Amino acid sequence: MLRGEITKGLDHDPNFRWRGQSVTRIENLSDIVFALALGMIISAAVTPQSYDELRDYLISIIPATAAFAVLIGIWHTHFTFFRRYGVADKKIIFFNAILLFVVLYLAYPLRFAFDSFFAFVMGLTGDLSRIERMRLNFSSSGNILGFFGLGFMVVHILYMLMHRHVLSKYTLLNLSEIEMKITRQSIFYHSGVALLAVIMGGLAYFTPLNGFAGFILAFTGLIPFLGQKKYPVPKAD
Repeated sequence: MLRGEITKGLDHDPNFRWRGQSVTRIENLSDIVFALALGMIISAAVTPQSYDELRDYLISIIPATAAFAVLIGIWHTHFTFFRRYGVADKKIIFFNAILLFVVLYLAYPLRFAFDSFFAFVMGLTGDLSRIERMRLNFSSSGNILGFFGLGFMVVHILYMLMHRHVLSKYTLLNLSEIEMKITRQSIFYHSGVALLAVIMGGLAYFTPLNGFAGFILAFTGLIPFLGQKKYPVPKAD
């Protein structure tokens, strides 16, 4: 597979020895599920039947790209986890199965959330057609973000649990001190994002902030910085 060839010729993780030397059955299944979810994001739009609908479909590449990027980020974390640790025991299989279920379930809400945000942005320019067609208001935007926040929280809790599990096997995996720090950074990051996601979802769903609560996720950029401060890792030469 292409992914196997990439791992042979490209080392983008100099501080971590990749223990997953071959693509496992669980990764093959996961790649299929992620590919299906990515396809669901792109195919979520209605098939165009007129010029105006085709134009709207082409413009919809903007929210589709944002949703696609979020899901690719989730996939990349999955890819890196199995390359770094190469663990596929019963607990990892269990956590991974839940993750795949959530990814599939999250695909359409993820696309709808970015479509809604794009509709509100276009509404600020005077184009209310998307808002009217999607029957959006501030209350519904809060509900959408509330459900999205819940799903996003579950994804990062699962990644946090997966990293905690491999950290508990540091002797068996022969993790170096630097690798243990990087793993702790990952646990810190996913815990922090999960916390922000549930705060955002709660504020969006239960308070008048509604869709404006989504800007809370902008603080996710601070979490890697804080993780590096808590578990400092020297830069590779």
